[in-house]
Amino acid sequence: MFGCVKPAPNLYLPMTPSQHPAARAWELLNAGDEPQAVKLLTTFLARKPTDPLANKIIAMVHGAHDRFDQAAFHLRRAVAAAPNDFHIQYMLGNVLFSQQKFAEAAAAYRTSVRLSPTYTEARDGLARCQISLNKFADALTTYREGIAAVPDNPRPISTMIGVMLHIGRSKEAMDATLEGLARFPYDEDLLKYAAFTANLVEGVPPREHRRYHERLGAVYASRTTRPAPVFANSKDPRRPLRVGFLSGDFGMHVCAAFMKPLLLNFDPSAVIPYCYSTKPDDGGEAPFKERCQWRDVVRSNDDELAAMVMNDGIDILVECSGVTPGARFQALVPRIAPIQCTFLGYPNTTGLPTMDYRIVDAWTDPPGSESHCTEKLARLDRCFLCYTPSPWAPEPTPSAAADPAHPVTFGSFNRITKISGGTLDAWCDTLRRVPNSKMLIKLRTMSEELRKDAFAGFISRGLSEDRIVIAHWTADASEHSQMYCQMDIALDSFPYNGTTTTCEALWMGVPVIALAGDTHRARVGVSLLHAVGLQELVAKDADDYARIASELANDRPRLMAMKAGLRARMAASPLRDEQGYARSFEKLLRDMWREWCGGVA
Repeated sequence: MFGCVKPAPNLYLPMTPSQHPAARAWELLNAGDEPQAVKLLTTFLARKPTDPLANKIIAMVHGAHDRFDQAAFHLRRAVAAAPNDFHIQYMLGNVLFSQQKFAEAAAAYRTSVRLSPTYTEARDGLARCQISLNKFADALTTYREGIAAVPDNPRPISTMIGVMLHIGRSKEAMDATLEGLARFPYDEDLLKYAAFTANLVEGVPPREHRRYHERLGAVYASRTTRPAPVFANSKDPRRPLRVGFLSGDFGMHVCAAFMKPLLLNFDPSAVIPYCYSTKPDDGGEAPFKERCQWRDVVRSNDDELAAMVMNDGIDILVECSGVTPGARFQALVPRIAPIQCTFLGYPNTTGLPTMDYRIVDAWTDPPGSESHCTEKLARLDRCFLCYTPSPWAPEPTPSAAADPAHPVTFGSFNRITKISGGTLDAWCDTLRRVPNSKMLIKLRTMSEELRKDAFAGFISRGLSEDRIVIAHWTADASEHSQMYCQMDIALDSFPYNGTTTTCEALWMGVPVIALAGDTHRARVGVSLLHAVGLQELVAKDADDYARIASELANDRPRLMAMKAGLRARMAASPLRDEQGYARSFEKLLRDMWREWCGGVA
């Protein structure tokens, strides 16, 4: 909160420091003497209670300690005394936003924008309020106005793209990204959005997608100031390997369900795992802290992170975030371990010149896929994932569709950003082939506007609204798992497949239909379904997808038998073989290490 309400230095000094006690208070704050600063401000405000500068600074102090009522009190005083100070209005908006008084905060931000049309921070605040009030169209308008007001600043473009992705307008987000890159070709945020968003939209050639990542990697490489290190790691091909995992997802995150089978089951005589956590703890990290060497690098800058990894003597560093929150790409250029790999958290290349391997399997990245990425493909001899089910997942319940008179319910709990036009076409084709069937979807962000958008995608393709069911959003893990019991057949998204949602569905006894695409992001479903022996549910194209789904739905005995045995099938599959998975991963790491050691046996 301190950073949110901190006034810009050139705004708060209307007099010389010797003439204004608040200036001395500011010096005391910068020197770390907050009690003395507060005492000075309180004494001064007792004599001049409406002084805008003193109220501004003491509000900042209250805000830094989450005392939002007191901060708002002083800022309202400051507003009354200096109604044309756009920064006071902005600060008041921040405090009201923190109190979740979004309508009032929006009014303050709007005033700030009116007083200073080029102040992008106030426009960001206004748009955040509009998003919180489920006024997404208004938020996009606010960002577009901001882009027009500051045409030389790429930030409003990036924040608008984030909103577009939040509400599922992936194609619009990609178009906005490319327009932004035409003006700011080396902007890091825009390049990240280009790399990420291209996963979501159809028709992006793999080589073009790779180029977005390469451009991003070149930006990081151009910024590096650290010299390339000389590693003194012992080139003993048989010794235990120190393997670091760099991720922001060790806590209550879906990726943790795929890291646990690996990091908690390494043979310590083969691999000593280190966890470098790039996000604050949320309470879910305990298993990793217990079994691995734990390093909190949330507050470490890139040079400090690099020094920590090198001081730990890491042999192989496995980056697990890709172009997602928590990534620390700049720290990896130049390299900070003899071998650097990317794995798990992102379905594409990194583009980093210092990233050696991408860990995949032969289903996600079959021979011929090598040109899609800048890294060398390191293929596990099995599915590249192993899954830890939620401990709160209940037993699957018998399906109501066992009664032939009951309609079959298809469903998808994938994020709205993954539901492409082609996916909707295939879903609607499937529903048309199965009379009276329904489609169950789930929107993380619910508003009347998004609800209408969700229905419109189906209605425009000839389906009636009564065939679409929108499940309520829940953060409760048990309730979320229970919702799969309302679903008979899950329909995967493409070109960006589900991963966690596919595993959740299978564990809850729901077969999943997937379409085999041409890149990793479009072939994760292929790998997961082969792992559980359900390759007959993998389609070669959209027509085949609708055919497979509709034939399964129309054959109730086959569907019920498949559902009844699905959890046991998955439990016996490679997706739940944690020990076998860890041994396979150890072998892959050992092969990399032997190659680095010069091929010594």
